[in-house]
Amino acid sequence: MTDPDFSKADPFKAAKEAATSGQRFSRGVMDSAQQIWLAGLGALSRTQQEGGKFFDALVEEGVRIQEKTHAYTREQVQQAHDQATPWVEAARKRTNAAMGKLEQAFDERMARTLQRMRMPSHQDIQDLSARIDALAREIRGARKASAKPRATTKRTKPKG
Repeated sequence: MTDPDFSKADPFKAAKEAATSGQRFSRGVMDSAQQIWLAGLGALSRTQQEGGKFFDALVEEGVRIQEKTHAYTREQVQQAHDQATPWVEAARKRTNAAMGKLEQAFDERMARTLQRMRMPSHQDIQDLSARIDALAREIRGARKASAKPRATTKRTKPKG
């Protein structure tokens, strides 16, 4: 028993339909490839025609972004500066206070060391200078007093 459908089918007709179907498929692929090729050529052409405009637009956009970046950076730097300033000022005050205490301690130790060595202090030297100045004034006064002309007698010329 044979299948009646297979016996009625014309093998030439089936082959012809398969060939036609393959040709349609090939034609569809060729048409798609042709359209892709043409789209690529169109894109290339438009890029060549509008490339300068596109480049200029990119440059303008780059300038805008750079300006925004610079503004943002300046803002961030200012914020960092504003946040750091109180800390720096506090550190500067602490450092100055510590240096002042260190200088004072050094001065006190140096003064004690000089006292132990019986070195005169700044005040001792000023007092001594004042005494020397007073003595110098007394000497000048005494010299002036002794240098005053004495009453002189008129000398007469000897006759002779």
